[in-house]
Amino acid sequence: MNKFAVAILTFFAAAALGAPAHATDRPPQFVAIAFDNCTELERWQELSDFAGELNKDADRIHFTFFVSGINYLSNDKRNLYEAPHQRRGASNINFGGSAEEVEKRIAFINDLHGRGHEIASHAVGHFDGRAWSAADWQKEFASYADLVDNAGRNNGLPESVKLAFPTSAVTGFRAPYLSTSPGLYAALRERGFRYDTSSTSEASLWPEKKDGLWRFNLADLKLHRSKRHTLSMDYNFFIVQAFGLDNSSTRVQHRDEMLETYIDYFKANYSGNRAPMNIGHHFFNYHGGAYNEALKAFARAVCGLPEVRCTTYAGLADFMDKLDPATLEAYRKGDFEHHAAPDIDISNAITRSKP
Repeated sequence: MNKFAVAILTFFAAAALGAPAHATDRPPQFVAIAFDNCTELERWQELSDFAGELNKDADRIHFTFFVSGINYLSNDKRNLYEAPHQRRGASNINFGGSAEEVEKRIAFINDLHGRGHEIASHAVGHFDGRAWSAADWQKEFASYADLVDNAGRNNGLPESVKLAFPTSAVTGFRAPYLSTSPGLYAALRERGFRYDTSSTSEASLWPEKKDGLWRFNLADLKLHRSKRHTLSMDYNFFIVQAFGLDNSSTRVQHRDEMLETYIDYFKANYSGNRAPMNIGHHFFNYHGGAYNEALKAFARAVCGLPEVRCTTYAGLADFMDKLDPATLEAYRKGDFEHHAAPDIDISNAITRSKP
């Protein structure tokens, strides 16, 4: 009996028993929450405390931090860095502050890394690399490697001050401004990266592997009860909702709209084909911290729900690496038993998210 005949018989046997035939078991709903730049020490403390709060009696959440390399370099050592096609010591964002501030940042990073959170790369000086060649990206990644592997020495700190992992453990990347070039992917492969998060796509698309790298894309989202669209990143909400202007009279409205949009995103994917969610935020308190409140409220509401994994991108890459092509195709088609999205009460989550 050929495979087609077996498939037909299996289908009708399942139908006769009143059970639908599906290609595979239902996947978990992955939620990947990541942060860019990662400079301000108060935000390192805040997110460290928040993760500890959510994980105090269960393993509910792990973040990915796309750390810019200049966070590992103090202001007075800025001339150790030279970006492609830039003057030595230049950066589009602030350097790491004093040597003491760099030391404190390294301590936060080591602690969070030891608790299962991921440290990934956001390049070094936050330059737009859309015109960079592979050699330019290699130069930037070589600078990043030096800043990670020699953080203590570069800043005149004691030998005991160092990152708890080597550059080779940094395997995830997001390009500043989401600006990429063909040369980027050749450089990422050569450097041993596993994934890139610099692109965008529909919210319901499962990741694909291109150029040897998993592409975990930010999602195109429709704002809750609106016809407007934005990406699943705080800065993009800020531009679409508030035109980049902090207005105290609209903060609560925009905070709640972000939260409800993220809940819409979650429910659609959870009850649909379970495509992983991708959410990107910054350490900067856009809109007076409204978006940070919304993100924490969202995480409180969904992380820890049945079949939900709020994990790092490295953890998501681990899952994707284990999938055979047939199973991944079944996930893309939603060829598994679906469950309705759970009821989510966001009122308490918002209340507890306030300072």
